[in-house]
Amino acid sequence: MAINNEEIDNVTLKQASHFFKHDYHDRGMIKWQGYYLSDHTEHVNKIAHEVKHANQRVRKPEMAPELIAKILFEAYAKQDTVTIQLNTQSEQGIIPPMITGVVKGYTDEAIVIGTQFVPQTNLWWVSKTP
Repeated sequence: MAINNEEIDNVTLKQASHFFKHDYHDRGMIKWQGYYLSDHTEHVNKIAHEVKHANQRVRKPEMAPELIAKILFEAYAKQDTVTIQLNTQSEQGIIPPMITGVVKGYTDEAIVIGTQFVPQTNLWWVSKTP
């Protein structure tokens, strides 16, 4: 007895239908985890690097406000680049990154470095950047 292609297709469809109804258990998003793993690993490594770098920041020696003002005014006059450290830290004791830029101006309460307004009361340390 010969079996034609139509009968084979029907048998295959019945077997597939039975398999998906009774035997196959969809694992949901678990089957997609391999796709996310490399992106997730890259993101975790980036965050770990940033945290490690943040924990290694050290506080520079405190400078007198007069010396800070002198350096900033000279840098402003000559359009020099400066690097500053703020007198702040997070609740976990992490010191914020240094701010580097050209002194663009100042107000009664803040220094403008690049595009950032830095309150004068938060200045801890400053240096001209070569």
